[in-house]
This record gives sequence, C-alpha cells and structure tokens, in this order.
Amino acid sequence: MSFGNFSSFEQVIPFLQQNRNYAYLILFFGAFFETVIPFSLVVLGELFFLAGAILAGMKVLELWLVMIVLYSGGILGDNVSYWMGRRYGMGLFDRLQHWPLIGRLIHQDNYEKGVAFFEKRGAFAVFIARLSGPLSWITPAMAGVFKLNYGVFLRFNTPAVIIGISEFIVLGYFFGNYIHVIVDWLHHYGLAIGFIVICLIAAFLVVRRYFDWRAKVQRTEAELVDFIGRHFVVAVLIIVGLILGSLYLIYSVGSAELS
Repeated sequence: MSFGNFSSFEQVIPFLQQNRNYAYLILFFGAFFETVIPFSLVVLGELFFLAGAILAGMKVLELWLVMIVLYSGGILGDNVSYWMGRRYGMGLFDRLQHWPLIGRLIHQDNYEKGVAFFEKRGAFAVFIARLSGPLSWITPAMAGVFKLNYGVFLRFNTPAVIIGISEFIVLGYFFGNYIHVIVDWLHHYGLAIGFIVICLIAAFLVVRRYFDWRAKVQRTEAELVDFIGRHFVVAVLIIVGLILGSLYLIYSVGSAELS
C-alpha cells in the first residue's frame, strides 16, 4: 500500500467486516497477554489498542465493543498477574530470570527498580505504573508479591487500565476516522512532515539525554557548560531543520491551495 493509493487496504475491509468476531477476540487476547507476566514483557499491547481503535474509526468495528474487549482484557490480565505474584511470591521473578529471552528482560537491575518503586509508592504505584510504560509489565505481579489488599488493588488498578488504554483509543479512533485525509496529506506533504518528525524525535532524544545525564550526580556549572558545548552543533542543526521543514510545509500547502 502506498500513500498515494489507499485502495489496496480498502480491499481488506470487507474481509475484516465479515470476520469481525475474530478481530474482537484477537484484541481481547492482545490486551490480556499485554499485562500477564511473563507475556507482558514481549507482547506490545499498544499495537492492539491502536489497531482496534483505528478499525473502529474506519467503521469496520464497533467502537463500544472495541472498548469493552480492550478494557476487560487489560483488567483481567492485571488481575491474573496479581494472583500469580500473590501465589508464588518473590520466587516468581527468580524463576522467570532463567527463561530464554524473558530472563534478559527481568534482570536484577530492572527487578530492583520495580521493588523500590513499589515500596516507595505503595498502592499508588499500581495506578502510576499502568500509565508509565515498562513498569506496568511487572507492577500488578509486584502488588501480589507484597500482598497488597485485593480490594485496594482493584480500586487503583481498574481506573488506571481504563485511562491508559483510552489514550490509545482516542488517538487511534481519530486516525481511523480521518485516515483518508491523513493519507492524502502524507502523499502530498510526506517529505516535509517526515523531516519535521525526525527533527522532533532528535530534539526529544537530546533533551532526554540531558536530563538522564544531570540526574545521575550533582553537576557543576562548568560541566553544564561543557555538555551544552558538546551538543551545541546538534541543537543548532535540529532547530534549523525544524524551521526549514516548517517553511517547506507552509510553502507546499500554500502552493497547493493556489493551484
């Protein structure tokens, strides 16, 4: 499928509509295994959240059914992880460290970070982790290991699941609803948009590198000046790239409107 020809994907839509029950089932299990340890370490739930919402925005699937299967899958998966942690305790993570592939993800540093985060935040860690990416992989199980009251776990975890998944549903539904317009824009202005996106990603990486570097130890003024000097050229190139990309996008849109 190219940006200029959307018909290749549209030919798949009738097949998806005829087999939508299987699509709902796949979305449910995607949301479920995204939070069931150890599958949560390798299953990217975001792909299922976005895919379901995009198809709902394209009117291939029913939005309310997509929301039900994703929410129920995520909540059930977290609850399974909680009871696994409660049943097997710290030994659960010791066993997983010896699994192929999984063991590389549950190394001692990540495990200790999870323990420290849960001990510091307590029940609120369950809510925070569900909205903060990687920590959501192990926090439900950690809540079970620490024998957090199940009622408290439900009260903190359930709204966090709904909020976390809803972020992707809103984004995906908007994209699916306007997918023809978005694809047309990418076809005409894809070069400028892609250039701007690359510059924004580069800017994000530089800023994150700065905060990670500064957070490790207390930095002196001389060290801050040295860091800025070493990244000055990169920062200038990013700013210039953003300006040129924006100007090119504005010029392209203006030329299209005049024609």
